[in-house]
Order: sequence, then C-alpha cells, then structure tokens
Amino acid sequence: MSSRLMTIENMKKEGIKHEQELVKSFKENGFVACRFPASGASCPDLIAGDGDSIFVMEVKTTLNTLIKIRKMQIGTLNSFANGLKAKSFIAIKFINREDWRFLKIMDLKIHGKSYSIDYNTAMLEGIEFDQLISDEYQKRLI
Repeated sequence: MSSRLMTIENMKKEGIKHEQELVKSFKENGFVACRFPASGASCPDLIAGDGDSIFVMEVKTTLNTLIKIRKMQIGTLNSFANGLKAKSFIAIKFINREDWRFLKIMDLKIHGKSYSIDYNTAMLEGIEFDQLISDEYQKRLI
C-alpha cells in the first residue's frame, strides 16, 4: 500500500514540476503567470497574461496516449475564463513524445462525467506554445 501511495505522491510532484515549467515558459516570453497550488475542481491550474491576452488553463500530463479530464474541472475552467474575460485552454503534455499542446474545450470528446483527448487528436487539433503566445494568433482569438 505504501508503495502505491508513494507512486501517487511522485505523480503529483511530477505534475507540479510540469506546471512550473509551463509558468516559467510564459514568464520567459513576457507574460505574468502563476499556478494555483490547490488546483482541481475549485480553480484552474494556471493563469497567464501579457496585458493583451489572458489565458486560464487546466494542465494535464501523461505517459499514456489518452488524457481524461473531469467535467467539474472544465466547468471551473469556463467559470474563471468567463469571469476574467480570458481564453480557456487545456495544456497537454505527452511525456517523452511531444512538447506542450494547447487545446480548446471543443476539441475534447465528451463522456459521462469526463472529457478526453487522445494523442493523435491532440497533435492534429492542438497548437504549440509559440503559436499560442504569438501576436498573430492572439489577434485571431479576439
């Protein structure tokens, strides 16, 4: 039992590390960014803005080829985005495969109590970090 708990603990630490990596990338590109340490259903994982655009994000990483997200998390993401007049994205990283991909909620498949996205769909529908923060892309979001 303790080895399973340790695995869960390590997974959480790894997730935090990836969220911090993403915050650092935003900051290195002129954004103000922070992660919410008590993420989950109560708030999104990350917020970033540069004076022109504000992004709120649910951040997911996996070693697998499928990511699932609870509907409650998507609802919270939408609430924050609407309240801040921000753009909501799902930031996805398939570890040891690709760098970050950013997807809109409409790119996800809806299931009973969750949403999901597979690796191939994320690669086709998602945009890369440089695209997300580019001035030209941000203009298209308006």
